[in-house]
Amino acid sequence: MGDILIKAFSFILIIAIGYSFKRIGVFGPKDYKIITKIIMNITLPCALITGFANFKMDTSMLFIILLGFLGNIIMSFVGLVLARNKDNKEKAFNMLNLAGYNIGCFTLPYVQSFMGAYAVGITSLFDIGNSIMCTGGTYALASGVVGEGNDQSIRAFLRKMFSSVPFDTYMLMFIVTITGIKLPQVIYTITSNLSAGNAFLSMLMIGMVFECKFHKEQLVKVASIISIRYLFAAIFAVIIYFCVPFSIEIKHVLVILVFGPVPVLAPVFTARCKCDEGLAGVVNSLCIPISIVIITLLLFIIN
Repeated sequence: MGDILIKAFSFILIIAIGYSFKRIGVFGPKDYKIITKIIMNITLPCALITGFANFKMDTSMLFIILLGFLGNIIMSFVGLVLARNKDNKEKAFNMLNLAGYNIGCFTLPYVQSFMGAYAVGITSLFDIGNSIMCTGGTYALASGVVGEGNDQSIRAFLRKMFSSVPFDTYMLMFIVTITGIKLPQVIYTITSNLSAGNAFLSMLMIGMVFECKFHKEQLVKVASIISIRYLFAAIFAVIIYFCVPFSIEIKHVLVILVFGPVPVLAPVFTARCKCDEGLAGVVNSLCIPISIVIITLLLFIIN
């Protein structure tokens, strides 16, 4: 139990350092982009490869990919229904900020640090389905509803998705795993060393982008979006734990994943739909400490 608290506190401390250094000027307003590039192109892909080192997958685990996809679809639909009597921009805002999970830069470092390599493999499968929607699928649905944003062809969507190094790594390791190809152990040794800084850099980057500025009149909207998001996360967690036919270890990982914060691209896509980008950024930032608290409590329960 003490180890969990120490690790969780260290994550919070790293986030606080990132935020504090930005406020006092040690980090510039755009410095987070360098950290993001290192994470997305080096440490995160290496963490994914390492997670598949001894991962054994059967066909039933393909359902985990579907779970990641369906979680996004269901929450997009929930956002649409909740705003059914409001304007289209409200509907699009709900869809983009209720759906999706920040796996790569938040939940995966948690899983990597607390639950080990096997859990990283499970997380990767879930994020394959999640990434399809987070990298453009939900935006395509929301922009269709609001009638704004850039037209996005299937070709452009696929190009965007497959230009993501983490997604390409997911697909590569997925193919390697299902075909039974054995990579040399030296590859996993190298990627293990390179991925060691993934959790630190991810938490530091989160601190560097953290912002929480909003008007009092927006408080109700922020609170409602966050409450609905975590209410449905709890519902999904109960369904997964009691209804999904996987081992208890896999269920534990999936329960952790559904409490992940809003995807980092949600504010970007919100702006493209001509909705309130600033409010989306606040929702995104506030979900991070909430997810930290909930996931830490869940890790206590699991252990």
